[in-house]
Amino acid sequence: MAYSNSILLNFSILVVFLFKVKEITAFDRTVHLSNKDVKPSSIFDRTVHLSIKDVIPSSPKDPIRLTVHCKSKDDDLGLHTLDFGGTYTFTFAPILFPRWVNTLYFCSFTWNRNPHRHYLDVYNQKINNCKHCNWNISKTGGCLNNKCQNWKSIELIEANSTSKM
Repeated sequence: MAYSNSILLNFSILVVFLFKVKEITAFDRTVHLSNKDVKPSSIFDRTVHLSIKDVIPSSPKDPIRLTVHCKSKDDDLGLHTLDFGGTYTFTFAPILFPRWVNTLYFCSFTWNRNPHRHYLDVYNQKINNCKHCNWNISKTGGCLNNKCQNWKSIELIEANSTSKM
């Protein structure tokens, strides 16, 4: 009887531990906006630093401004406007438990004199394993850490559109 009570106690402790880890993980998903330099992290730090840089050529007389709108399922990071060479950076911690849940951030990109909204998945936990994800955005798509891809999708922006993304 004492042996079965010991197993039950160990199992109960394990269940409580897993719920606490899930609770901590869910709390740690808060998005932090930052324009500061990224510092080296420890091997236990799950923080991902994601930056988006505007590399769309522009002239000083007629500048092209890139508007970035990033979201996840739970977080809307709002609109950010970048000039050529400008960078928008945010940090987050991917979900650890449960394993079937996937952290995904996606962004829309618009710029003046272009009637389209362009989309990219800027972080997909199942695909990306970068801790420092550096995107360069051009008219043809984006390059993540120098690996380029075309837009995931493009849609026409209607004149009376009230959609924020």
